[in-house]
Amino acid sequence: MWLEVGTALAAFAVALPLTWLLRLPTKRGRKGELMPRIGGISILAGFVAAPFVMAAFSDSAREFVSEDRRQFLMLGVCGGIVCAMGARDDFRDLDWRFKFGTHVLAAVALYLSGFHVDRMTLPGGEAVALGPLDPVVTVAWIVLVTNAVNLVDGKDGVAAGMAAMVSGTMSYIAWDLGHDLIAMLFAALCGASLGFLPFNIGRARRFLGDSGAYFLGFTMAGLSVAGSLDETGRVPLYIPLVALGLPVLDTAVAFLRRFLDGRHPMHADFDHFHDRIERMFGISGVRVTLAVYALTAVFCGGALLAHTWYKSVGSAVVSAGVLAFGIGLVLALGYGRTMWNSARVLAWRGREPAPGKGEAR
Repeated sequence: MWLEVGTALAAFAVALPLTWLLRLPTKRGRKGELMPRIGGISILAGFVAAPFVMAAFSDSAREFVSEDRRQFLMLGVCGGIVCAMGARDDFRDLDWRFKFGTHVLAAVALYLSGFHVDRMTLPGGEAVALGPLDPVVTVAWIVLVTNAVNLVDGKDGVAAGMAAMVSGTMSYIAWDLGHDLIAMLFAALCGASLGFLPFNIGRARRFLGDSGAYFLGFTMAGLSVAGSLDETGRVPLYIPLVALGLPVLDTAVAFLRRFLDGRHPMHADFDHFHDRIERMFGISGVRVTLAVYALTAVFCGGALLAHTWYKSVGSAVVSAGVLAFGIGLVLALGYGRTMWNSARVLAWRGREPAPGKGEAR
């Protein structure tokens, strides 16, 4: 595991000073302030540079990078395209259809370069061949996680810290499965995120921006497809799904409640998990971020347990427990009542929606 630790430190060492140097202000934030919000550039640089830094000092790292150089470069290129598109949006708003289309094209390119789900291994060890659905599932997964991480990037430190926790968890799982390059790359993503985080938590001096959020989501999704391969070549996709449970669940709830309220599912609002936590518990700032970290730790712990008991009934029990926790979280934050009283559900129930229902918030 020392190789992964060294890679994380190298990525941290690249991202930290580069984040400090990135002072070019982009478009204004919610409060009208001009703030550098292209943190994805420093994270991308740390992620790409760290494996080569390690390869200069370690024969093992050099071998891992050399053997799978094509896939690593394709991941860097596709991730770089997503990051560049996000950076463009950080300066001037782009239409959501252009951004979504870019994500789909980058995901297709990644699939064609060899990042496949192929078979889905379910909790307990049973495998299901996807056949012609393989490209659909792979692309949908990458696009989903790419946008999920961006949607949770609503409070300082949330997305970057969450990405560091998930990437660290998946680095260990990939290492334990014997996928050393994938473990190194997850470690690089973890270290680069941590290098950005000191400037983004507390009194934020740098913002992650779409460039960083999209890059983190895209890269974690791509690596999770490759990094969860077991010794039979199958992909227990439920393990990264559990680790990424919080942003994926938040995204699913956001799209569902917007649809039920008669609003466009791709139009942003301020009713995500972190927003609800802030309003319900009367906390703000770092306390909201720490609350999100605590929830992320639960999901990451579930992923580690599911991996530990892989191919046994224990993984199914853990997955069921995580699902129950997720449903409980949604209900505890009041989304059940919100959706029950949404415009479309009220219409289905034969009741008139309250004035203003269905309008954007």
